[in-house]
Amino acid sequence: MIVSPFTRALTRQPAVTAAQGITTSTHLGVPDLTKMAQQYTAYLDALRECGLDIITLPPDARFPDGHFVEDPVVIFRELAFISRPGALARRGEETALAINLSHLHCIYLTGKEATLDGGDVLFCADRVLIGLSERTNLAGAQQLATALRTIQPDLRVEMVAFSGVLHLKTGVTELAPGLLVRSPHMHTDHDFSFAQTVTLPAEEAYAADVLPVNDALLIPAGFATVAALASQHYTQVIALEMSEFEKMDGGLTCLSLRY
Repeated sequence: MIVSPFTRALTRQPAVTAAQGITTSTHLGVPDLTKMAQQYTAYLDALRECGLDIITLPPDARFPDGHFVEDPVVIFRELAFISRPGALARRGEETALAINLSHLHCIYLTGKEATLDGGDVLFCADRVLIGLSERTNLAGAQQLATALRTIQPDLRVEMVAFSGVLHLKTGVTELAPGLLVRSPHMHTDHDFSFAQTVTLPAEEAYAADVLPVNDALLIPAGFATVAALASQHYTQVIALEMSEFEKMDGGLTCLSLRY
């Protein structure tokens, strides 16, 4: 495994403006903020159950999407790569996160044109996939690849051009070493033959975003295919209601920076 076991997580509480965030999922309706807060609390409880110490930053009403902390920063071992989110409205979210990660080796994305969202970065058992999307461009991806190799020079990094979903991890995540779960909505010519890939039924596409945390797996509740796969590979599976975050294009991986 290229990623060490997690011991900590950095998170940020959803703000009262959370329903004003950027979303492509308008057909799902407006999130219920009370229910969102309950689902967020359950998410933090799940991380603690997995043994993580959690720092939770207060909400910031200036950033409706600010609770999706994974996008402005990518953490790899002792490296914190401070990015520039692809969406203009999310620029600035990284400032408070960087302050709270100053004990790590911080490298900042440079250049006015380079952008990268952490939702496009998937750490697999033996390689890193960086998605090229509407939020992450080649300039940003190349800077991240260079930064990662300052920590592990022989690290295998692959660029993945895709369409059909917002972020790479909206479309594919690694459920277990060598096993990918994929949304049928993601279109790409990338070669995933390094792993077994299970393409989910269209009605379960949201469940392509799963979150392994040490010896446990967090999955969104209510998706039978992923639940069955999870039970084959983990003794500890935590199914979480994520309906209000789904309405804002968010998933399990989005809500924390784990390291």
